[in-house]
Amino acid sequence: MTLLVSDETRDSQSELHAQLRDLVPSAFLDGELDRDALLEALGLCGESNSSFSFTWPGIDRARQDARIPTTATLIPDEDASLRWPEARDVLIEGDNLQVLKLLKNGYSRAVKLIYIDPPYNTGGTFTYNDDFAVPERQYLEETGQVDDLGNATTSRIETGGRKHAPWLTMMFPRLALARHLLRRDGVILVSIDNNEMHHLRLLLDALFGAENFVDMMTWQGGRKGDAKFTAGGQDYIFAYARDLSYLKANDVRWRERKSGLDDVYAKERELLERYGEDYAAARIELREWFTSLPEGNSAKQHSHYDHIDAGGVWTSDNSSSPNYRENLIYNFKGYEPPKKGWRYERDTMERLDVEGKLLYPNGGRATRIRIKRYLHDQEEWAPASTFSRDRSGASSALDRLMGGKVFDDPKSTDVLARLFHAITDDNDLILDFFAGSGSTGQAVWEQNPKDGKTRHWILVQVPERPDLSEESGKNALAAGYGTIFEVTAERLRRAAESLRQETPDATQLGFRIFRARPTNLVVEKPIVAKPELTGQGYLTQVLDHTTAAPVADGAKPLDVAWEAALKATGTKLDARVTTHELDGATVYEFTPAEDKASTARLLVSLDAFSLATADALGLRDDDTLILRGDQVEDSVTLTLAPRLRSKLILLERVPREVSL
Repeated sequence: MTLLVSDETRDSQSELHAQLRDLVPSAFLDGELDRDALLEALGLCGESNSSFSFTWPGIDRARQDARIPTTATLIPDEDASLRWPEARDVLIEGDNLQVLKLLKNGYSRAVKLIYIDPPYNTGGTFTYNDDFAVPERQYLEETGQVDDLGNATTSRIETGGRKHAPWLTMMFPRLALARHLLRRDGVILVSIDNNEMHHLRLLLDALFGAENFVDMMTWQGGRKGDAKFTAGGQDYIFAYARDLSYLKANDVRWRERKSGLDDVYAKERELLERYGEDYAAARIELREWFTSLPEGNSAKQHSHYDHIDAGGVWTSDNSSSPNYRENLIYNFKGYEPPKKGWRYERDTMERLDVEGKLLYPNGGRATRIRIKRYLHDQEEWAPASTFSRDRSGASSALDRLMGGKVFDDPKSTDVLARLFHAITDDNDLILDFFAGSGSTGQAVWEQNPKDGKTRHWILVQVPERPDLSEESGKNALAAGYGTIFEVTAERLRRAAESLRQETPDATQLGFRIFRARPTNLVVEKPIVAKPELTGQGYLTQVLDHTTAAPVADGAKPLDVAWEAALKATGTKLDARVTTHELDGATVYEFTPAEDKASTARLLVSLDAFSLATADALGLRDDDTLILRGDQVEDSVTLTLAPRLRSKLILLERVPREVSL
């Protein structure tokens, strides 16, 4: 037999290499596998001999923090939520490190965009604790600069890293986990200022791969009134793709609507009404109007659209291609092609000609065909890498919404909405695990009706106390907000109400609240599936069986059901839950919010479950069933296992092996 192999098929070694690069980008320096870096990432290496690496005291702990499984769970709080039944957006209270670990099962490769605004490590309070510095003595001991007695072991004592190292240790596992949540076409945006931008760039290079760096945007948010040297006031937004080569191969383009268009269109309508078909006179006034605009006016950037006719304002554009392509070299209507060819293929050029959008030489300075570009057809462009937006406006807007200052320096929803519009599309999921006051959630809500999209979000905020050394913290506590999370939730409630009044289509705005809490399961390995049950033969042995309860005393059944669903099956937090009371047992049915075509069900019961219960449920072979092992008779397991196989899952305190 002759085996035919495609030329495009990669050999097994290359495929493995690609998979490793995707899973552990920090092990590839300049595209080449660094063996020691790979072993370090896996926690299997001692001292590294890499020629270059980004490291700091605490990196081993950071790697360990990323690997250690969480013992937390997410508890639903329907009473504190807003429109729980239909809500798709999710607000989570808890340590984002634990939450990211909990999300990994259900949201792996599900998130289109991650936007975070982490603590800047300024050394100040910044509403929440923004100082990750450790005591100097501790830092010197950890870095080996002093011995146990405090004696110097080096002639050059360095202390600067005592502030930066703990910050990096905090960020590393969170970014590492976040990467696993991104889709292949996913993107992460991270805001930062001067304090840690240089370290953050190296950290992102290590975790996401330097080859996936997209850009560093600069946001001029204002000028510092007490500046001594430069005005400052800028933030930076690092943009990294999950797989930049994939975005390029699929011709992914980020686009935003140009500013100043509405002013130009208003002038356009005015001129056409006044001059009718006297386009020459209209053009003269159009040019005069552009000239009269002050510098900095957003409409002035469109002054090259200085022609006007019945189709609107337009400009004359080059018809030559920027890059040589053989299929663009052809004679068109007697005109020789430019050196690198026409901008478009022949069919497109002929269509433009029919539409009257080709401008032929008329004996003037023009010697080549040009293209008429209407502004109406060119409303979007790539987002600017540098932009200005005064931060004070965001603070004022939040203060008005909340009835006073309860949070300092929120992000501008306008800026975030522009980024979300440019990068994401309909039904995309956006994650922010440093949610702060919740600007990301409000920005998504504001943008959705503008471009007719339905984006969703997950926000995570730790329940830290307001900083009582700041006016905002005192105001927050006086207003009854015991934690920043409570500020976040209330801001989103008020934003939803405000948007419902302004936008008729926003009537269904709401969010679900989950709270990170210790696990309800008294088990080392909470979920034990039965993939080996084949239905052949008889039950021959049950090993290590125990009837001890696998669920903590006092745990609410619905909370346990959610935990089992999240950890065993990767159920998403917007799932619909229906409660069935059948044959003395409560059964929770989880239905995915986005998959209405599937007939498969996820069923969870923590009560005594019998075959009669299964019959009453109408149990199907494609259903997934989670049961308490101590509440199920072996005869029931024996009957159900051949039907459900690995979709029969038991909660067991001591895992047992079942063979047929």
